[in-house]
Amino acid sequence: MMIVMTQKSDKTNASFTKTLFAAAFAAAVTFSSGAASAGADNMVIAMPQLPTIIEPQGINNNAIDRCVSAVFETLVKADQTTGELKPGLAESWKRISPDTVEFKLRPGVKFHDGTPMTADDVVFSFGPERFSGERAPGRAAAWEFLGNLKEVVKVDDHTVRITMKTPDPIIERRFSARMSEIVSEDGWKAAGSWENWIKKPIGTGPYRIVEFRTGNRLALERNPDYWAKPAPAAKVTFVEVPELSSRVAGLKSGEFDLITEVTPDQVKPLQADGTVDVVGGPIDNIYGMIFDSKTNPIMRSKDLRQAFLHAIDRDLLVQALFAGSTTPANSFQSKTFGELYLPDMEKKLYDPEKAKALVKASGYKGEPIVWRIMSGYYTQELTVTQAIAGMLKAVGIYVKIEVKENWTQVEEAGPTRMLNNASFSAYYPDPVAQLWRRMKPNGFWTNEGFVIDSPEYQAFCREGEVLETSIDPAARKDAWRKMLTLFNQDPWAVPLYGLPMIYAKQKNVVWTPSSLQGSLDLSADVLSFK
Repeated sequence: MMIVMTQKSDKTNASFTKTLFAAAFAAAVTFSSGAASAGADNMVIAMPQLPTIIEPQGINNNAIDRCVSAVFETLVKADQTTGELKPGLAESWKRISPDTVEFKLRPGVKFHDGTPMTADDVVFSFGPERFSGERAPGRAAAWEFLGNLKEVVKVDDHTVRITMKTPDPIIERRFSARMSEIVSEDGWKAAGSWENWIKKPIGTGPYRIVEFRTGNRLALERNPDYWAKPAPAAKVTFVEVPELSSRVAGLKSGEFDLITEVTPDQVKPLQADGTVDVVGGPIDNIYGMIFDSKTNPIMRSKDLRQAFLHAIDRDLLVQALFAGSTTPANSFQSKTFGELYLPDMEKKLYDPEKAKALVKASGYKGEPIVWRIMSGYYTQELTVTQAIAGMLKAVGIYVKIEVKENWTQVEEAGPTRMLNNASFSAYYPDPVAQLWRRMKPNGFWTNEGFVIDSPEYQAFCREGEVLETSIDPAARKDAWRKMLTLFNQDPWAVPLYGLPMIYAKQKNVVWTPSSLQGSLDLSADVLSFK
């Protein structure tokens, strides 16, 4: 196993490192003076990486998931513990047909600029300027979520009718999830351009944006015109602090009220400290790896990719590195799928002898397989990668770990793009939201050239169409079983374990994190202060 710290040049990397640590230091200094007023007056949240953009359709990653629900809202709200659908910006809805739902909008809702939210804003949010147009800036990130959308039609000022291209069993779920957030048409047009808009986009959420500095902080304040219970914190500031040790120190000193991405080895020391609480656990997001099975000749081998599935002891990873705080994943499934969860497809994959036989059958000659990662983006990412590298070596697979600075470098096409870390969020409790969303045609990974167009993939896609468009529960279940079987025959990714999302907070912060998503609900429904 070899680990390489990738950099554009020594000078560039030195500059990047200085900037990164300067930003983290500046954030800490900025808020150390305000520690006494932290809490309800100024809640400070430290996370390893801020999103590079805060527009909901601008990007899809874990970093924006933390922040977006504080500022933007959806037509339907999903309870973050039970998944139950509740009224959001729409106070009610009804099915018109298998492909159409009519939503009655909540009257009296205002955007952060004081303008009223109407059906025109809902139509605009999914229209050609922002999403549906071929060159719309939101299309790239949002298409795998909403690519089946046909049209959003205004019925009257407070009624919209949403129609999909095909029958769709989960329309209501789609419009409770990421990428379906409603934005201000007037605010967009006043900004004049996407570049101006993304500096301070306008939503309806409990907090509004005051300032956004990429790589440093996102400052929010209470929305005085919020339609529901007033936000519990007068101000909320997200700060980027890459090092866990700095986040922990800031929490203990009172600089931070909440920190994210706490590693399991820190749980007991933090609990023993007596001044802070540790909360959280696994969410509906499976951590895994994605192959470039299309453009890389080595990774085109089905036998070699199957060997990866069987070489990794997921139980050992969970116990040794996560102290049992999450669960192994032998398939891309969640028990929240209900009747579509197939327990017989969750059989343990670990079988090192089978992995060795598959390596031999593949014709693999021991060439280094480049594994690109970002060392601190996911909890314990580098440690987990090193542990898996050892398991792969034991069955005859040799990897070269390359640590990158950003996702652009991780996903850059070329001869060394072979294996990347990835997560598979289920943004709602249905298999459409997870494996199919990530692997479907015109999804991110297929568009970026990761997924081989094999007979198995073509059959997978045919069954995926049934899963996504059938309103017959039995037909959907049968299609999902076939999809998982086809995936195991020709895997394009590797499931590892449920992504753990562990937080630590001040004791005066009364807050329960979502057990389904990595988003931080900071509304009065979930957050209060002692």
